[in-house]
Amino acid sequence: MRKLTRYHKRIKLTYAAAAFLCCFLLLFLFNTSSFASGLDYYIVKIDGETVGTSNNRETAEQALADARIRLSKEADSIVYVDSKFTVEKEKRAFAKTEQAEELSDTIYTKLKEYTNLNYVQAIMLSSGAYSLTVDSQMTANRVLQALLNQYDTEDEYDVRLNTQKDGSFTGMTYELYDSLLMEQRIDEKMSTEGVTRSAALKELHKLESVGFVDTLEIRSVYTDSSAVFKADAAVNEALENGSALGVVTATVANYDEDYYAPVEYIYDDTMYEGQNEEEREAVAGNRNVTARIININGQESEREILSQTVYKEPVAQIVRSGTMTPPTFVQPLANCFLSSGFGYRWGSLHKGNDYACSYGEPIYASCPGTVIKAEESGDGYGNQVVIQHDDHLQTRYAHMSELACEVGQHVERYEVIGYAGSTGNSTGNHCHFEIIEDGVAIDPFVYLEGEGLDYYPGE
Repeated sequence: MRKLTRYHKRIKLTYAAAAFLCCFLLLFLFNTSSFASGLDYYIVKIDGETVGTSNNRETAEQALADARIRLSKEADSIVYVDSKFTVEKEKRAFAKTEQAEELSDTIYTKLKEYTNLNYVQAIMLSSGAYSLTVDSQMTANRVLQALLNQYDTEDEYDVRLNTQKDGSFTGMTYELYDSLLMEQRIDEKMSTEGVTRSAALKELHKLESVGFVDTLEIRSVYTDSSAVFKADAAVNEALENGSALGVVTATVANYDEDYYAPVEYIYDDTMYEGQNEEEREAVAGNRNVTARIININGQESEREILSQTVYKEPVAQIVRSGTMTPPTFVQPLANCFLSSGFGYRWGSLHKGNDYACSYGEPIYASCPGTVIKAEESGDGYGNQVVIQHDDHLQTRYAHMSELACEVGQHVERYEVIGYAGSTGNSTGNHCHFEIIEDGVAIDPFVYLEGEGLDYYPGE
């Protein structure tokens, strides 16, 4: 009985010691970290990778801010951090979290992997396909002013930059005012010439407005410092390549000029398209003009006459222009080569093209028409065919060995009208081909389709 009692006491002492040890461990853990039982639990991630935990969002965000401040103090310039920071909330029955200082150290170590100390904050000007990155808004203003000064060489205007925030970028436009020098010139003209202010402005004003072809965007960016232009270097770069920004200027000018009335056309269906004959010569008029002139990068793109005073009326030129569609001619043989062309040789005019070929080669009508001659002429052409195509044009085919058509017959393009030979004044088998316009032989290549190259059905 005594032994049992001693054993029972020993068991009670063991349980008491175990309970004390558990209480001590729990107290130690609560002093170094927090436990959440069924409470919110926050996981801190950078680019999807878990870097720490927190028992509330505010602690996590403060830890991030402290880490960024620490990084910035280590760099001479603004730090560029290309990373995605997220805090994700979960529910857990039991979880270990980190203190703010410990979490900040962990975030700092991770962010440093993404830090590039060569990157700086800069200003980018972009319009269309062109962009220029400068070190500050002040330099951006200098660049734009330098571009404008190219079009106001006499400092007659005061050009101010007007900025307007539009989402992620700042749009910039120009506002135009008369400079002190221009105001003095206006007053002087009014005083010495006795004209009204509007009359003085009409004569003196040149630049009316300035702007850009495309929307000019100015935005803050992070970029490599080697790509950033500063001060004078930025201005020089803009003046050399800044025309891509597309600076538009509108000027108002007053001037005297000779001018011509629009050409008056008389359309003639007895002439071919492309044929023109002058019936009356133009005589210039004279006028005073006030015009608005649109320039892009100094080059005129548009001119609008606002008002004019005519001193002398112009006389319009009158041109007679043909409307008749000319026929299409083709080379009259298939298997041949050009052995002699149109032009003078041995002191006389060769009036057509000679196509050398084999004896008996088929000769085709070059264009639809009516056969008006099919005979041995006795004038050197040998056996020849002449086809009338319209009131102006004929074709001649000479030196045939045999005729295959008769007078009065209508023939179509590519229809066989005879066969090649060497009759008449000829030294070899060939076809002499002429195109005759209003009774005069002309160079066949003026009308030959494809500039005289082989052109036959099925080829």
